[in-house]
Amino acid sequence: MNSRETRRVRAVILTTQRTGSTFLVDCLGSHPDIECASEILVGDPDIPARRKGGRFKKVVKLGNFIRTGAFLPGHRMDGYFTGGAARVRMFKVMYNHLANPFARRYLQEQEDIRIVHLRRHNLLKVYVSKLLMPKRAQVQVFSPVDAVQVHVDPSKAIASMRESRQLYERYEHLFERHRRLPVTYEDLFDGQQLSGTTAARICEFLGVAPHPMKSGIIKLNPESLRDMVANFDELADAVAKTEFADMLGGC
Repeated sequence: MNSRETRRVRAVILTTQRTGSTFLVDCLGSHPDIECASEILVGDPDIPARRKGGRFKKVVKLGNFIRTGAFLPGHRMDGYFTGGAARVRMFKVMYNHLANPFARRYLQEQEDIRIVHLRRHNLLKVYVSKLLMPKRAQVQVFSPVDAVQVHVDPSKAIASMRESRQLYERYEHLFERHRRLPVTYEDLFDGQQLSGTTAARICEFLGVAPHPMKSGIIKLNPESLRDMVANFDELADAVAKTEFADMLGGC
């Protein structure tokens, strides 16, 4: 192993949907000493939006899965980590990617890989945001869009929040031998900049010099649940009776 490989820091962002992970990937990629990719375990993530539809979408996805070697996750991750020239080489791993036992085993056994474990504290907003996704023409945008609303089944929302909490704890346990940095969605944003405090924590964790980091992505949904949920009063009444009552704060 040469000196460049010895100095290389390998890391992943471990997360799930609607946690600000695309914003974080974009920000980290703006740091001169960090190369940060998106979801390399699903093949090529950069299929143009106009091609993402129906049967053709499935064919393209399967083609990329085969072409990129994503069906051999250990090989895929080794290839990514040994490429590039930056001090830190990292990418995003979603929980569902680790349903593949070979991907999960690789990351568990490579205990030098550092893990930025990203979550969103407000699990109710995570659930609502997922429901809103099909109502958007794009999942990520670079200019403001009009707000939309969705009807939320309270029982399904509560069940989803409990499942999300269990998943986070499960992956904390799976990677308890790794160096981990917990980061929350609520601490990411300073406009389109990564907040100074969070940026400093991540830079220290990865062993690189502090540097301002910025994304071109604009937050898609409003902050207020009232603005997103058509039946907000019904939802709030049900959630207030559970362990997730604090998710209604500032709604």
